[in-house]
Amino acid sequence: MKRAKNPMRRSWLDDTEGGWIPHRLRLLVSPAWRFRPKPLARILDRLEIEHLTHGGAENGHLVVSYSQFIAYGVSRKAIRSALTAGVKLGLLEVIQTDDWVGDIRAPNEYRLTYVPSKDRRAPTDEWMGVTEQQAKAVASAAASGADNEDLEQARAVAS
Repeated sequence: MKRAKNPMRRSWLDDTEGGWIPHRLRLLVSPAWRFRPKPLARILDRLEIEHLTHGGAENGHLVVSYSQFIAYGVSRKAIRSALTAGVKLGLLEVIQTDDWVGDIRAPNEYRLTYVPSKDRRAPTDEWMGVTEQQAKAVASAAASGADNEDLEQARAVAS
């Protein structure tokens, strides 16, 4: 005899609502996650949305333009330093190509390190190697609008 489906029970893991992204406890309590600057948090949210719109199958090949980040609420002035901070905190990877489409450079691609990428079964979790001191230094450098060189110095000082 087949068991009747309970109409009050609905799987929250189903894909009818567009998917989901796992945020493991270890990530949520990590210094990299706790001290990430607000613009970086918005960028990660937007990248997660892009990941989900591709069925969770394109991590490592996510393309989001600066205009899309701005439309999502990230200040144009904060994007570069937030992306650099994300890389330094081990939360994302920015993949730049030398390819050109006509006279326009091909867009950057992004990879969330806490989500499995297209060709891997498990996430790479670079954020696990970031200490609290390093995370604070990177976050404060990003908050002051530091560029890549300043963020490198902040991480070196924290090491």
